[in-house]
Amino acid sequence: MTLISEPVPEVATSAPLPFASALDQLEAELRLLALRLRIEIDRGRRRRALGPSDEYRGLYVSDEEVDDLLGTAPDGSGGLEAQRVAVEAGRRRLDARAAASAEAGIELPLDRLTAAFGLNALERQAIVVALAPHLDQGYAKVFAYANDDVTRKRPTVGLTLDLLAGGRREATALRRMFEADAPLLRHALLEVVEEPGSAAPSLLSHALQLDAHLAALLLAEVGAPPRLDPRLSAVATLEADGEGEVAPEDLVERDRLAAVLRRQGDARVYLGGRWTAEKRARARMACAVLDLRLVTIDCGALRAAGDPERQLQRLCRDARLLPAALYLDGWDDEGDRAGSERLGRAVARALVEHPLPVFLAGRSARPALDGPELQLLVDTGAPTYEERRRRWRDAAGSDASPGDLDHLAATFRLGAGEVRSAARMARSLAEWRGGEPVTRDDLQAAARLQSQPRLSDVAQRIEARYRWDDIVLPEERVAQLREIALQVRYQHVVYEQWGFAPKASLGRGVSALFVGESGTGKTMAAEVIAAELGLDLYKIDLSGLVSKYIGETEKNLSRVFDEASGANAILFFDEADAVFGKRTEVRDSHDRYANIEVSYLLQKIEEYDGIVVLASNLRANLDEAFLRRLKAIIDFPFPEEADRRRIWELNLRSRAPLADDVDLEFAARQFRLAGGNIRNIALLGAFLAASEGGPIAMRHVVRAARREFQKLGRLVTQADFAHWYAEAAR
Repeated sequence: MTLISEPVPEVATSAPLPFASALDQLEAELRLLALRLRIEIDRGRRRRALGPSDEYRGLYVSDEEVDDLLGTAPDGSGGLEAQRVAVEAGRRRLDARAAASAEAGIELPLDRLTAAFGLNALERQAIVVALAPHLDQGYAKVFAYANDDVTRKRPTVGLTLDLLAGGRREATALRRMFEADAPLLRHALLEVVEEPGSAAPSLLSHALQLDAHLAALLLAEVGAPPRLDPRLSAVATLEADGEGEVAPEDLVERDRLAAVLRRQGDARVYLGGRWTAEKRARARMACAVLDLRLVTIDCGALRAAGDPERQLQRLCRDARLLPAALYLDGWDDEGDRAGSERLGRAVARALVEHPLPVFLAGRSARPALDGPELQLLVDTGAPTYEERRRRWRDAAGSDASPGDLDHLAATFRLGAGEVRSAARMARSLAEWRGGEPVTRDDLQAAARLQSQPRLSDVAQRIEARYRWDDIVLPEERVAQLREIALQVRYQHVVYEQWGFAPKASLGRGVSALFVGESGTGKTMAAEVIAAELGLDLYKIDLSGLVSKYIGETEKNLSRVFDEASGANAILFFDEADAVFGKRTEVRDSHDRYANIEVSYLLQKIEEYDGIVVLASNLRANLDEAFLRRLKAIIDFPFPEEADRRRIWELNLRSRAPLADDVDLEFAARQFRLAGGNIRNIALLGAFLAASEGGPIAMRHVVRAARREFQKLGRLVTQADFAHWYAEAAR
């Protein structure tokens, strides 16, 4: 039984027939290879006939078996020249049929591979030689016979050169084809592998091995959907075909980017910004205009890969075959700085001659790592209010009312992917409650989780429990707090609809200073604003940020602001004067660096697009430059008697039982304490009462007040406790 079926006879006067399938073309190519092998085997037999006999020759692969596999009998005198003529004629027929297939619109895998990598005729034929064992295992025996070694069942470089070259001089010139920087090896089409136990490990004795994924592509049916090498699944994904629905406002940017890619087919474009889905959608839409697919590469996974350069080689190869643009996501992730730098160099080398577009996607406005030469930098800004509202409407559907859509779009600066995830999570939260309808609270909670920053090691998330009715301040101060919330809620109107955005060149965030004694309500006010807006509140741990080492404080604060940027979080710096204090006269290098820290922090606060609240006990401790740049400074006065009376009411008039002798007027008049201290007294008094199994009585209040006085270092005097002094002194 022969390796390749007999060719279909063609009428001499008819036009060349197109190939019906990829297999049809490959079988024709292998028929031609069989003729080449016959020539080489006949030449080998003649050489062996001149040498001494070998009683073991043909023991495992006989001459007759090879003749049967090749399907032709050895010619006599002059047969080699006739076979060479037959090979040349066969080559012309195959080329004519391939041209006819192209004219008929039949895109054959072998022809696509040849065109994608600009292979010449001999490089293409080397691919066919290496493909033969993938099509029929019988070729393993033929190659072993031709190699004169039954253990070497793959075509060697030497055998392949003999098959393709017209003589030793041409074969020597063709050795260049199998060097590491030649197209076949540089693009991961072939591998040159040293055979185990080879007595002469020269280039000629090395075996040719066709990449397994490439073999599968060559054997696939015409029109089969393209796919990535399965070995790349851990680091790359082939995006869905097409651009999807394109909003009118996206058309202009899509067409501008597509024009750049069309004009410069191998453009290297950096897409900056934290909006992952938007960046990828922008690249995908531009590629769709140019009939390109998009392959997304996880740079983190690529850095962790055992051989990232090999993976990049395969990615570039598959991108050419698809064809597709490459999208390197997480380009500037500096979690592994050394790994990132190695990856940058590897990518730069891999893309030197890559003829298709490549996108580098990072969070920074400009790339922080070295890599390939860039032709375009695109800063993907935050989606506008209208874009966010449209995405919430599409994702939430009937689960959100128009008012909910307005609130969510105005408050949460989420990208398309985050909005979709939030909508799904909100439905899950409603289902968890027993299949109830989705509420605004569900949508708001899900949105917060989507934008939650990774600040757990330097910040404490504070649950916003207080509302406007819980805070006791003069009306003017409450109005100022409400104005902070309004500046966030109506940003889209002022900056986007009314055109104030160009005037806010350094950022649209809100920075406020809360000044007042401890316990006057600064933290509570931040909680109230967070609850009003539905945002997370993070209290920054300054002890974890401030470092005695020069430059470390700036690095830590930069990480906080970078992580919180766009995360829809309120940053609360308590005792802010520890970091944001006054700049001093420069007397030594420590003073100089301390002043640099202050200047750096000024810049980060101005750039931050969320809410920053600085709390300090003393306004005079803060640098004047901060005070000029703050959008609000709110003084928290020590509560007067009327305010203290209301604070006592809020803390004790709950579900807790009160005895008739509880005198809140007395407590407000006699105990000149801040709200935080009053809350501590009320709580301890409740525990004392609970331990006795009765309601909260005045004796419990005064005993708790005595403990608070002692904690503050104040004496328990008759003047403060009046007729309750004896009870307090017990």
